[in-house]
Amino acid sequence: MLFTTILASTIALGMGVSAAPTASPSPNPNYRYVQLRVYGAPGCSELNQGELGVYGDSLNKCQTFNDNTIKSVRFEAKYQDSCTVALYDDVTCQTNRREVQVETCLSGDDSEQFRSYIVQCPGV
Repeated sequence: MLFTTILASTIALGMGVSAAPTASPSPNPNYRYVQLRVYGAPGCSELNQGELGVYGDSLNKCQTFNDNTIKSVRFEAKYQDSCTVALYDDVTCQTNRREVQVETCLSGDDSEQFRSYIVQCPGV
């Protein structure tokens, strides 16, 4: 009887250890998580500056638009459900956070300009 109890306890302990959560893997640097389109004018229709694919090596890091004037951004697609996109008017992703929703345009007025963005994908 004691042997059975010890055996059952050992098996349960072994199962608990093997079922422990593991650290999530690093994002795949070659996988496109979201696709944006950037514009140099408000309204996401004029001065199309092209597509911006965000890959795994850029996730959860502040990215800048370099010297480009960005006045509106269209969040065209996301390939991971948990991903969000936020835009900022400074280069450090600190000032005036504004989230853009998938399949929508985030636009400021003529005087506003987006200078940085961050793509966050929890669980990736």
